[in-house]
Amino acid sequence: MTTVLALTDAPDDVERFCANGEKVLLFRIAQLPTEQHDFAFFERQYRALTEQCDLSRVDLVVAEYVDSLPLLYFMRRDGYHCPALMIPHTNPYPLNILFYFLLVAAHPHPGDLVICGSTNAANAYRRLTGIPARNTCTFGIRNVYRRRDRAASRAALGLPADRRVLLYTGRFMNDKGLGALIEAYHLVRRERPEALLVMSVTHVDPPYYNRLAPRLTDAVLFQRLDRAATVDLYNAADLYWSGATSIFETYGKAPLEALACGVPVVVPRWDGFPYFIGSHNGALAEVEPVEAGVSPYDFARVRADDLAAKCLEVLDRTDGPEIALPAWGTYDHTMGVLADLVGELAATGRTRTAPDPDRPLPVDRLPASVRAVLDHHGLRTTRDVVVDAQRQGLVDRRSPGDPVLLRRLHDDVFGPMAADPATVAAEAPRFVTT
Repeated sequence: MTTVLALTDAPDDVERFCANGEKVLLFRIAQLPTEQHDFAFFERQYRALTEQCDLSRVDLVVAEYVDSLPLLYFMRRDGYHCPALMIPHTNPYPLNILFYFLLVAAHPHPGDLVICGSTNAANAYRRLTGIPARNTCTFGIRNVYRRRDRAASRAALGLPADRRVLLYTGRFMNDKGLGALIEAYHLVRRERPEALLVMSVTHVDPPYYNRLAPRLTDAVLFQRLDRAATVDLYNAADLYWSGATSIFETYGKAPLEALACGVPVVVPRWDGFPYFIGSHNGALAEVEPVEAGVSPYDFARVRADDLAAKCLEVLDRTDGPEIALPAWGTYDHTMGVLADLVGELAATGRTRTAPDPDRPLPVDRLPASVRAVLDHHGLRTTRDVVVDAQRQGLVDRRSPGDPVLLRRLHDDVFGPMAADPATVAAEAPRFVTT
């Protein structure tokens, strides 16, 4: 029997795709705020893991979220060497995320695989870390997201029947491009006074919200709606839109949820969005670089004027194909994909290697943008990352790093995708389907 160690806070999903006779050992992790990332804490977690599980019997690790990667590294450091299916839900960037993957890459296993939400993100993992990667819709969209009666959904939420509802759902944070979205909303209102911005937010950055709040005139704000109410909210909308040029976006779950409810989507031409959004189900707004950026969140911005123009264009459409969730985006499909991958990776086998707490980083296999960061911070070995990167404030992001070097990393992740829209179109069918 294959034994799978699941480092996750979503055991139901893991047990669903480990349903072919695998034994699942669950070690629950929490998604930590970045300022709480600390290798001393991860070491304590790891000691608890070793007390709970016999790691020598593990055939495959499912490592969800970046918070699980230090634990996977400690396993490798101590000689427990089995393949890992990594599901980080983000790009390999900024620095602490990149460092975690480099720790794993210093102790590679031939069965290692990163699953991420776009071809762009998969390419970035291969370029920046050397770890094999494939793209799929991670855990997919559950079938509770479906069409409902618009009038009934609006009535359930107390939304007006005579307005054009422009919906945003997600975090109220600075990586979501909400400043540009609100600017675009005011441009839309000049042409369509009946337009109404409706926002349903989860995590809120208070200073960021307070800065934007004066511009949220004539907008409706919901917070932490349950799933049933969220489905009503999608069905109440005329259009879903977002200004996110987030480094964490990959494919974006909210746009797929909107499509599942038959709602067109307008989003930036960014990361995973171009692989499934187009004139058949919405529109893509153009993105421009921000030269004055000092953090990973500041280097790109959607053009508010183009976001507004694309919104108006989609609102004015009167015909076209029925909007629907792509087949690869369904929960059942992705569970099947992941089940096949579990079998494929586990078959590569486990080995026991000698413990090695100070292994050189795989510098020769890394691109110039990554080598420049490592050189700048004097990081040569895995011990350097655990000790010196922590001391320099790079793990908890007290220090974002040198902005010039960050810009190069940012361009290495997103530049190849943005440079050639035709390439994006050509790669669109490359979502993992088997």
